[in-house]
Amino acid sequence: MKLAQEIGEKKKFYGYPILDTYREDRHLKNLKEINPGPLQDKNLEGIYREIFSSSRCQQGGLRIGCPQKHFLPCLLASLFRFGSSSTFIPISLDEENQTQKDKEHEVDTIVLSTPYLVDRLKEKRAALPFHFFSFSLAGEIDLSSLFPHLQIEKHFFFFQNRSIPKENVAYKTVLLIGGSTISHCLFEKWIENQKAKIIFLENDLQNPQNRLYLLEKTTKEHNNEEIEYSWKKFTGGQGWIILIGSYPL
Repeated sequence: MKLAQEIGEKKKFYGYPILDTYREDRHLKNLKEINPGPLQDKNLEGIYREIFSSSRCQQGGLRIGCPQKHFLPCLLASLFRFGSSSTFIPISLDEENQTQKDKEHEVDTIVLSTPYLVDRLKEKRAALPFHFFSFSLAGEIDLSSLFPHLQIEKHFFFFQNRSIPKENVAYKTVLLIGGSTISHCLFEKWIENQKAKIIFLENDLQNPQNRLYLLEKTTKEHNNEEIEYSWKKFTGGQGWIILIGSYPL
């Protein structure tokens, strides 16, 4: 914890955020690789998530914003990913109830369930329609291994106010596409060509133009313009695309 305090001073000096998910995930991966058992990897991860959380608390703490209307599921995901030493703040993402400057300084990280995020993106056709313009995609949270049989929200994204620069790393890019009469089979061919993976599908058989695909793909570098150009060319300008963001793996 004393070492964490020293690291916190360095982060403050260089203007870096307290949260460094890439560093934490790499450390967890290394721990799992050398874990001889009998402690299971999921239990090992749970222990170290709390150690990370306590370390961040020594550096000033992490303020996590969860939408008021979806507070409990987002809180559950936040506890799983960021530990119990964080501060969890209900926030409103309704434009008419927001003061941007006040809100952007209130939290460091925002956690949103995938269905909630897709609904907001679909409404506004903008990457971050809730006016947190300084926030960028930082990662995902998957609760499916914890609750495989329960009908609850299990997939979440989190956005970070600032991030620590990374070099020579792979990136995961997340995008939402829709708004075209092209058949599902052709959609899948384009997705296969892009080497992307469907993580959320909203299929309207009555009106194909309302079909939505949330995709993610791993790349060695940011190539968002190339993805956008390929999609618009494929749909002949009929479809729309929202590049939600990229984060290091």
